[in-house]
Amino acid sequence: MTVGAAQPQPFQPADYSQGTSREWLVANGLGSYASSTANCSNTRAYHGLLVAATEPPARKRLLLASLDEELGEFRLANHQYPGAIYPQGFSHLQGFWTDPLPRFCYQMGTTTLEKTVSMVRNENSTIISYRIKGYRGLIRIVPLIHDRSFHAAGDLPPLHQNTWGKGTTILSQTRFSIFSDLARYIPQERVYSNFEYEEERRRGLGWKENLFSPGCFELDVSGEAEFAIIASTWRSSLANWRADQESERERLISLKAPVPPLARAADSFLVKRGNALSLIAGYHWFDDWGRDAMIALPGILLSTGRYEAARLVLSSFAGAMKDGVLPNDLGARSYNTVDASLWFVQATSRYFDATGDLDFLAELWPKLLDVVERYSRPGDDFGADEDGLINSGPALTWMDARVDGRPVTSRTGKCCEINALWYSALRRTESLSRALDMPLDPKIPELADKVQKSYLRFWNSENGCLFDVIDHEDASIRPNQIFAAIVPDLLPDVMRRSILEVVARDLLTPFGLRTLSPRDPRYAGRYAGEPKERDRSYHQGTVWPWLIGPYIDLLLAVGGRSAETREKGLEALRPLLDLAEGMGTIPEVFDGDLPQNPGGCISQAWSVGEVLRAYEELRDE
Repeated sequence: MTVGAAQPQPFQPADYSQGTSREWLVANGLGSYASSTANCSNTRAYHGLLVAATEPPARKRLLLASLDEELGEFRLANHQYPGAIYPQGFSHLQGFWTDPLPRFCYQMGTTTLEKTVSMVRNENSTIISYRIKGYRGLIRIVPLIHDRSFHAAGDLPPLHQNTWGKGTTILSQTRFSIFSDLARYIPQERVYSNFEYEEERRRGLGWKENLFSPGCFELDVSGEAEFAIIASTWRSSLANWRADQESERERLISLKAPVPPLARAADSFLVKRGNALSLIAGYHWFDDWGRDAMIALPGILLSTGRYEAARLVLSSFAGAMKDGVLPNDLGARSYNTVDASLWFVQATSRYFDATGDLDFLAELWPKLLDVVERYSRPGDDFGADEDGLINSGPALTWMDARVDGRPVTSRTGKCCEINALWYSALRRTESLSRALDMPLDPKIPELADKVQKSYLRFWNSENGCLFDVIDHEDASIRPNQIFAAIVPDLLPDVMRRSILEVVARDLLTPFGLRTLSPRDPRYAGRYAGEPKERDRSYHQGTVWPWLIGPYIDLLLAVGGRSAETREKGLEALRPLLDLAEGMGTIPEVFDGDLPQNPGGCISQAWSVGEVLRAYEELRDE
């Protein structure tokens, strides 16, 4: 089975709306990025040609929003203003590719212009290169800039510039330069008003702002020309931008993954944090979170053969562990999570299964024991009860949305997936101790036996599946129970088969699993609207693609690795594989109801990671 073997075809949007429906992103390994739509119209406050992480991978600033290209009477930009799209450069767009860099081809009579966007690896520098054929005259390129947090449209700050022949340095909260190798720079300061970001309007957030143009770049063309505009917080010259762009192109092409179109998406999540490596949860707006990183790591790094990077990421999070608890947010060092440490045990075990790296396992062994020790006793937020099961407080699982400070899905008590992960962590610790030939406290296997026995309390015979939470009982039909059904020896086969039937009936969709059964009166089939409205539906029916990974694990656990079962798994995975072929990534969520519109982050680490891992599980042996 091969995915992504065909040569990429150009995306040819029929109109402005179709052009804005496809987004692209290139990253630099620091958390910085360049991103927009296929017709280069910024529809989000997060879009821009240089969004620089000033404290990698965090504190991102929008600096260069866009470049407006003018060739005589032709205008290639697209901006939404009140009641109008102006100019309408999309009418000249003949094709958009990501092969592997975003590339745009425009046709204006006998003139063609090709634009490519790339970033310099591990440097806050974006290269926008141009290749023009069949044109005689002046090309004029106008940069539009800001200096603000990338999270929200806002007022322009004081912006000053120091100019030189082929560029300018912008002086504001962030110092950055915009320059060219060939085009001359002409200072001509002006403010352009009333840009509108349609996606932010739909999300109920600030969606209007002004942008500043410090001047323009001009180049006289006699038939053909090739040049670049560079925006950078690092430098004011780039002697050989062609070599830098080609180096990044070759690096991206060389990336390997079970699903080749997702290789570049997987690569974008791996970022530097100081002298270490980390995984950020998603683009555009998420930082590096413990839970997300540990769930995504097997697919993002192990399925792609990046074992050294996996080792460094595990080291980063292990080093931030506090009293056996992994940080929920690595940068903020917040520890408000009950499951991140349990996912850390899972990721460590998977790393060892993939590499047999006993030295690194020995290095992490004390951290694994810290996790077991912390979870084995009561605590303020969570801890083991007398029956061995973990009791946890409100909104400490992955279903942690709050509205006005109150949890939407509290899940206070003993949660089915938390205790399945707890049991798995105990058994995996036993197994890893044998691999290390380390003595193990006999209380650990005894506790695992107790948890296994107590876990049967989760069975809900009326629904033929698990209670989502016990003490107090919550019979909500949610996808969390699949994690119990895939843990070896935790549940009888008859229960696992029944869980699979219920999940397939109520929760399975072409793009992942719903977070709540549509038969539940609290079900919300649309993830849309203002922040409170979206938060209320986030885990109340919204579909999460990452859950397709454990669903396929359950298919294989119940049906075995027969060709028939693997084909059934591929059938469940195929809509996401097809999406990856076109988009090159997988978003955070989808609506629970038809049509299943995408939502949340445009590129989510655990969505990409679990599709990669699941596809690898389904491949022929």
